[in-house]
Amino acid sequence: MNDDLEDVLRRTLGHASQRAPQAPSNLSSQVMTHSLRRRTRVQTLVAALAVAVVASGAVVAVRGAGGDPAPPVMNPTQAPSSVTATPSPSGEQAFVTPEPIEKVWPQAVWKIPAKLPGIRKFQPRIFIDDHTLLLETWESFEKANAIYAYDLDDGQVRKIADIRTPKGIFADGYTAGAGRIVWQTIDVVDGNRVTEFWSVPIAGGQPTVINTAAPLKGGGDQLTVVGDKLAFSVLEGGVFTVPLGGGTVEPVAGAERHHILRWPWVGTPGEYTPNRETSFEDLLNVETGETSKAVVRPGEENVRCGVTTCIGNRPEGSSFYRLRDGSRERDLPGSASLGLAADRFQTVFSPVPQGGQYMIDLVTGESGDLGLSPPDAKGQSVSVQLGIGDDRLVSYPVGGKHVVVDLTKIR
Repeated sequence: MNDDLEDVLRRTLGHASQRAPQAPSNLSSQVMTHSLRRRTRVQTLVAALAVAVVASGAVVAVRGAGGDPAPPVMNPTQAPSSVTATPSPSGEQAFVTPEPIEKVWPQAVWKIPAKLPGIRKFQPRIFIDDHTLLLETWESFEKANAIYAYDLDDGQVRKIADIRTPKGIFADGYTAGAGRIVWQTIDVVDGNRVTEFWSVPIAGGQPTVINTAAPLKGGGDQLTVVGDKLAFSVLEGGVFTVPLGGGTVEPVAGAERHHILRWPWVGTPGEYTPNRETSFEDLLNVETGETSKAVVRPGEENVRCGVTTCIGNRPEGSSFYRLRDGSRERDLPGSASLGLAADRFQTVFSPVPQGGQYMIDLVTGESGDLGLSPPDAKGQSVSVQLGIGDDRLVSYPVGGKHVVVDLTKIR
């Protein structure tokens, strides 16, 4: 087994249970496929792993966060593919692998060493700004011990802070704004989740807790800095704000059951839908009061929606993407994964080479090969599945490097 795959498998079996939603009431032999740790750059569907390892494949979801790209405008005449095909001797269309993503989107892709001088093995977490990555290092499995700033322009690394958490508690959900890095820790007290928020200046310093007037009950879901406040949603449902300097947690009016999708848009149900409800079917703009209800047709399954676009499966099994109002519907490749980053990006399994994937831009139709390694001697491989929401960073390991993609730089 290669080092990249070993790292992925270790991360797979981490502390997903801290943030997993509750099982549906009819769960007997059903396995939840959406109980995963949100906002981890490399995440794995635990149920998918259990099946996939036996079936010679570890399914890994690479999630993104940060930034706020403008909602895309779907080209109604553009099919989602710049992948060329040429007739085979039998007259069928033969697949031709797209160009590497660094050639298709050179302005948006970096490859950085997986080992940097003076720091432990790291994971890219978020973009702090257009040229700076937040890196997290571990003292043990999934246990953060420090965060660093990495300059993509000159390759310099600077420590921001050490992180110390009690046994069984993990730092998670990093976001940046107002000159600070903010994250959360989730504990379980008497069977119930309790969340604390922490912050440190981007320039560096000692992390401090963001004091709240009372313990925050519930598991933090999505975090974003809005002005001088931290806005967050909880896995149980509900959107709130708290001053970055500490103070009273205030519920956001009209968002009692909602989850942050891309601020100021919040929605319900959230990304976790163990009973296969449509993700973010109903949206609310908490600043303007505007609402949006996605069109979902009878028999459709696995429908996942962003601010402007939805994807899903038709009753006969084919996949689609369209605008939330049901217009401009187009087919997706049959091997597309049901992720939708920044309302426009998906990953698709390539028929050749085995284990290959490419990323497609549903707005422009361009595609770029991810450069993933073929299955190892045991038939195991890594695949990339994008999430939904406020996505900017895509990062995954390949051949001793981290591939880093900034989706906001793809126009």
